[in-house]
Amino acid sequence: MRLEPPPSLGSPQETREIEEIWDLQLERNPKMLNIAKTWDEGGVIGWNEIARDLVAKHKTDPPMASRIYALLSVAQYDALVSAWNNKYYYYRPTPSETDGKIYSMVSSKEPSYPSEHAAIAGASAEILKYIYPDEADFLEDKAKEHQESRIWAGANFRSDITAGDMLGRDVARKVIDRARADGSDETWDGTLPTGPGHWNGTDPVRPNWGQVKPWLASDISQLRPSPPPSVNSQEFKDALTEVRNVSDKRNAHQLMIAKFWADGAGTYTPPGHWNEIACKMIEDYDQNEIRAARTLALMNMAMMDAGICCWDAKYYYCLLRPWEADPEITTPIGRPNFPSYTSGHSAFSAAAAEVLSYVFPDEEDKIRSTAEEAGMSRLYGGIHYRFDIEEGQKGGSSMGKMAVLRGRSDGCPPQTP
Repeated sequence: MRLEPPPSLGSPQETREIEEIWDLQLERNPKMLNIAKTWDEGGVIGWNEIARDLVAKHKTDPPMASRIYALLSVAQYDALVSAWNNKYYYYRPTPSETDGKIYSMVSSKEPSYPSEHAAIAGASAEILKYIYPDEADFLEDKAKEHQESRIWAGANFRSDITAGDMLGRDVARKVIDRARADGSDETWDGTLPTGPGHWNGTDPVRPNWGQVKPWLASDISQLRPSPPPSVNSQEFKDALTEVRNVSDKRNAHQLMIAKFWADGAGTYTPPGHWNEIACKMIEDYDQNEIRAARTLALMNMAMMDAGICCWDAKYYYCLLRPWEADPEITTPIGRPNFPSYTSGHSAFSAAAAEVLSYVFPDEEDKIRSTAEEAGMSRLYGGIHYRFDIEEGQKGGSSMGKMAVLRGRSDGCPPQTP
């Protein structure tokens, strides 16, 4: 996606753009400086947080939330790959390098054209408008704020912003074209099995999600786990007894963990919880914008595919929940409206843990411990049997490993300190 060349050095257009920056620098106030500083600290992270807030505001369910985070991250990353390609094709100096009277309040080691921040903002706004069209005005206002902050900060010329915005939106539209054909909006007209051992809820959440087009796997049905234990088997009875024992003797620490990972309606959801964790690690390791986008793209593709695999198993086997098998089991964190086998929390968490352990190897023990806690939180909450958790972890781990294989072959050089 080769852009047209930037304005030539010393051209009338460049002169006008320099004068615009001079004028804006005279108008800078503490509020403008704070906005510019906030966006400079992380455009990818900033838009990820906006997406998480919208997921919570609109009470988006976990499978759909995983799709939103994946679409956003993929669009951001692909836009930035193209932006970097153009940056080092044209090597345009930054405004402060071009004119010594321009003071840049942000540091940049990259060529100026196109603006990576403008690409992030354009791609992110376009994707999130597709998902939440009623939020279009808000999203465009945020994109404008993000992009304009780069000019008054002295980081980019106007033409850098225009080109970056165009590039980001072009990439986002390609991602949206894929999204429109992924099957996520297909109407379900099937029926669920009934009788002993089967989940008997009503208005099930995303019963056809197992047929959604994945990012990494070629055939989700080939990754379907073995059947859960028969409800008449000793294995099932033992698993049910464990849930009942936890329910009867649930301690304060277990309840705290269950509530911390509840991630129900009106929250970021489990995939969003892991995006929050990943964004904190991105900040701690000072990843630049393109590395941040890559981290989130790999993780979110893995989590979306893990959710597809999990939901395929849920509605293929349609296993009853623990409280349906034993009405005395208490569920202090609510009762999800879909079958039990396998655990979505466990699948999402294991997928995220594989990717984040690859990107941040020094944090692997902590990451895997966190994912294990997320899975066990569902047992502590009376939501899942242990075998739900273990099989969900296997499926999520498989998807995470696929993402890692993709990451190892994408040509990204190791991050240097």
